[in-house]
Amino acid sequence: MKNEDIDNLFDVPKESFDIFEPQEDHELRFLQKLSKHNSVEEETPVVSLTRKKNKWTTLLYIAATIAILIAVIPSGLFNTNFEEAELASVSPQLQETQDFFTVAINQQLEQINTINSEETKKVVEDALVQLQKLEVNYASLKKDLITSGYDKRVISAMIDNFQQRTLLLEHTLDAMNNIKKLKLDQNENNIL
Repeated sequence: MKNEDIDNLFDVPKESFDIFEPQEDHELRFLQKLSKHNSVEEETPVVSLTRKKNKWTTLLYIAATIAILIAVIPSGLFNTNFEEAELASVSPQLQETQDFFTVAINQQLEQINTINSEETKKVVEDALVQLQKLEVNYASLKKDLITSGYDKRVISAMIDNFQQRTLLLEHTLDAMNNIKKLKLDQNENNIL
């Protein structure tokens, strides 16, 4: 289009616009047509069946929605015991982290039980007391995780707790190995 066409586009005579009021009996005629149309609908059984069908489908949709919600909502939400949560409940990555530390701690405890002896008994007892304190602290952090709304600081503290436990057990294993080595060295010196 040229600029002239655009300028002239809105220069339409005002008489061509429909600015008149509808006739006085317009509303009455409209209501009569509407009532006539409604009475025809009520007389036809197909329409009443579709209305009944629509009511049933609506009820079925509501029932299906409720069933889906019940199936989708984890059963833990219905549990009234919201006291604590594990790292695994936060994300899949944190579940892997928790699983890694749990396996590492269990392996270290097995090693400690394997090489435990009368000479290392005191070191193991001290380590188990410290480990118990860390586990009590972790139980408190699990409660804090829920109350804080999965705060990153609480999650970080939980991971630190796991790290402290593994370091404690690692130092305990080192101390036990040093004690055994010292005993072997003393026994070798006594034999010579």
